[in-house]
Amino acid sequence: MLQKNVILYAVICFGAAALPLCAQVAPAKKAARIPDRMLTCAIRHITNFDPGKQQTAAELAYDAVHPFSLFLPSIAVRTKGPPEPFEKPERVNRRTRILLDPGGIAPQPGRRFERVIDYWPDRTELSSTISGALLNAIVITNYDPASGTANLFMTRASELTHFEPNHIYQGQCQVRIGAAAKKPPTV
Repeated sequence: MLQKNVILYAVICFGAAALPLCAQVAPAKKAARIPDRMLTCAIRHITNFDPGKQQTAAELAYDAVHPFSLFLPSIAVRTKGPPEPFEKPERVNRRTRILLDPGGIAPQPGRRFERVIDYWPDRTELSSTISGALLNAIVITNYDPASGTANLFMTRASELTHFEPNHIYQGQCQVRIGAAAKKPPTV
């Protein structure tokens, strides 16, 4: 029976008039995927951030370095824009998680992210509610495949428009991709 179906498919689908039918019965292509990613970071607490100024990295002052590790699971490549902030967020893969945060700088009362917008390698945004309208927001940018690094920026914010200047962190992360991302973080 299977052999007859394969032959019938081959006969029908080589005719130009049958192309719409063939598109419906042809084996679906596997969707492109972003691989698993493990970020092992040394992020620093910024003490002099001024939202009213365009500050260079050299102008920023820091008072502490915090080890931090984050796992981003493999997902399908985004083919449409994310929901608006006022719309219901997309379902977040439960494997997306903070693995290491000994300083407690990224509080997650529900121990999960509520919103993830993943445009890897360009930009990945994650947020989780701390309480009320207060969010912990993480933005990962500037992935460099040659060095295997990315930049992580994190702050506490109200509705992603008003942030707490005493909770701003930034740093560089080592990024492991694919099978290498499944190994435990080393900080």
